[in-house]
Amino acid sequence: MKKLVVAGLLVLLTACAGVPVSTDYSQDFDFSNVSSYAWLLPAKHSNPEVDNDLVRARIVDAVDAQFTAKGLSQVSDASKASVLVSYQLGQEDKIAIDNFGSWYTHFGYYPCYRCGYRPGYGYFGHSHFYDDDIWVRNYKESTLMIDVIDPKSKKLLWRGMTKRIIPSLKTPEERRLYVLETVSAILAEFPPGSAVAH
Repeated sequence: MKKLVVAGLLVLLTACAGVPVSTDYSQDFDFSNVSSYAWLLPAKHSNPEVDNDLVRARIVDAVDAQFTAKGLSQVSDASKASVLVSYQLGQEDKIAIDNFGSWYTHFGYYPCYRCGYRPGYGYFGHSHFYDDDIWVRNYKESTLMIDVIDPKSKKLLWRGMTKRIIPSLKTPEERRLYVLETVSAILAEFPPGSAVAH
């Protein structure tokens, strides 16, 4: 059983290494003193497809798991917490245009992107070719920002963010693992300087 857990963690860590993350933080704040946190949950998103009770529970559970692993304790009284944690979630429709004319000229074939599938990303939405050289594809991109806030001033102390193409997720477990992978990648950068260089 332990071997399976370790193997699962290794797979998750490997996946997280490919998630693009950007961070920003206050250089005046001493993050070494952070020992506890309390939730400051955001208002629900106007689009229930983006943020609903199921999505919210997965994000909260994933953040709780990561903070616990870092030795932080959750407290119910926000006034007694070292920091507050919140998140922002967004989703945007995107259009990508690929020109494969040079591929055909130099290699004599088009890449298999025309299949509409990329490992790790799932199937894209509607896609089609124009003039046999240009491929227009529609996809959705999600943005997740995790914020660490000063409980007294309510000022932002740290923010981690990632933007990812939303893959084809068919089951609740796939959705849970996708959220866990995303949150793990973001919080690998917290506190500042804690991420392992690759």
